Amino acid sequence: MGIERQSALTENTLYELCNRNGSGRRINKRKPYVLALITSHLIGMEPGLSYLRDLSNAQMMLRISAEDELFSHFSLQELVNLIGNDDWILQRELSEMIINQVDIIFLPILSFSLVSDILSYNDRRLLVRIILKAILSGKKVIGLRLGADPYHPIWRMKGMDKGPQILKRKLQEQLQGLKSLGIKLIDTNEKIDFTFEKAYKKSIITEKTIRYVHQNNQSFLFISNETILTPLAKDLARELKISLITE
Repeated sequence: MGIERQSALTENTLYELCNRNGSGRRINKRKPYVLALITSHLIGMEPGLSYLRDLSNAQMMLRISAEDELFSHFSLQELVNLIGNDDWILQRELSEMIINQVDIIFLPILSFSLVSDILSYNDRRLLVRIILKAILSGKKVIGLRLGADPYHPIWRMKGMDKGPQILKRKLQEQLQGLKSLGIKLIDTNEKIDFTFEKAYKKSIITEKTIRYVHQNNQSFLFISNETILTPLAKDLARELKISLITE
């Protein structure tokens, strides 16, 4: 990255530190936390990486993660230089805490395998598990449609528009399948509405919830600033060594 460009990692880290205390009272004023998940594609990765490069970091907290397979073709520094964003989370570092904090999942490259695994609910693949969890949690999942649209002009530019119609129809059906799951698909010339709504409804955690967490071999429980914990729940969490983590 050019030295004149501010580090996205530094900017995002400073933003988090500045908003850590009391940020729960100003949820609507904070930047949306966007996690971009990258895979490779037969038609190439240039359009997706270019779209990421053009995103305005001033309007969001953009972090990026990629599957380990990608690093057999690119070094992390090469990808940082291509995109102009150095705030990366390696696949092995993706955790439940990080995913729970994310507001929006962005998929700049919809590869064949990723689309297929999403539609088959293959939660053994980490990226798919993250995407499915985001959908089921009511969070936005947005993807660039060109990777899953065989009629997009880029396929002709890459010389990959000669396939049989039955294959193209199948890919089109998968495109509709993604939409039916609630994934918003956009073109590269469209801007993303990165606004988000996150409802922090008051909920009550009782000792029954704590016991359930313990029985499922979990050592932590995510709660919001609005969560009400009964005294018995607090005592039991302490006794069973269940960490209560405020998002």
